[in-house]
Amino acid sequence: MKRLSSICLLLGILAIVGTAQARVTASAEFFGYSAGFRLQGTNGYVVGISAFSDRRDGKGKIYIGVARKGEHRSGAFYEAPAVVSEDFLKADLGRFGRVDLALHPSGRTKEIHVKCNGGSYPFETGFFEGSVEFEGEKGYTSVEATQIPFQPLVTSFCGGGSGKGESRGPGEPGARLLGLSFANGQRLTFQVNKNHPHRGRVPFSFGLVERREGIQIHRSVEGFAPSRSFNFEPDFSSAELKLPPPFSGSATLRRRPNAVTPSWDGNLSVDFVGHPNFPLAGPGVYVSLAHACFSYSGTPSFAESC
Repeated sequence: MKRLSSICLLLGILAIVGTAQARVTASAEFFGYSAGFRLQGTNGYVVGISAFSDRRDGKGKIYIGVARKGEHRSGAFYEAPAVVSEDFLKADLGRFGRVDLALHPSGRTKEIHVKCNGGSYPFETGFFEGSVEFEGEKGYTSVEATQIPFQPLVTSFCGGGSGKGESRGPGEPGARLLGLSFANGQRLTFQVNKNHPHRGRVPFSFGLVERREGIQIHRSVEGFAPSRSFNFEPDFSSAELKLPPPFSGSATLRRRPNAVTPSWDGNLSVDFVGHPNFPLAGPGVYVSLAHACFSYSGTPSFAESC
């Protein structure tokens, strides 16, 4: 278990379809304790577990990330209290399960070769032993393990990535649709862009934050949709959103005379990981529409340039 410079939560969860687990040795200077590993869950999901504490008494947090390969990037992570030390990891996940593991370092090192940069890196071998149990809502995925070998996360040695940007103003030919809701104690946010009224793919991102029995849960879906998925009038008097699976239905924005905010009606919904058929339109969802140009760098962009 050991020292960790940082935990990049959302990036780690959405990139979770990959390698297994890592353990880094603590130094004389105290940085905290950490542990992490990845396991294959049922129904094609990969379950990643990471925990961190920056306190000497080990009180910290555990993060359970769930994702699977697909056309769009979608995933969920569950955040709960945990106790993390050099020797063990313990967390009560309530209805979702539990983690109770002891660490058994071997005292021996081994090198791992990383293709992305051609380098070799040492790590201490050993294994976690005990019990890991996790089951998602209504059993959409589950995983159990009693012994897990130490294995460094190969992607942590690799650079790269992508960036997003946006310019806004009356002169931009595209549109940006923003949505926000706090209905039922849940926080829903979403953004959809289109850089030209008639062409170009549609980048989108949807996120949901909620709490169940003391466990905080973050869910997200993002990707690109066909141009026909998002249509708007040049004067922004109306717009329509109809996205492909995991979405269903459609929603329409209309600007009403003398109204502070536009109306947003329809039966548009999305299947978040662990929370299917979540409604995205109705009186509790507030939206805005503005002139904007969206840019995406680092990988081939599917968005129409402005």
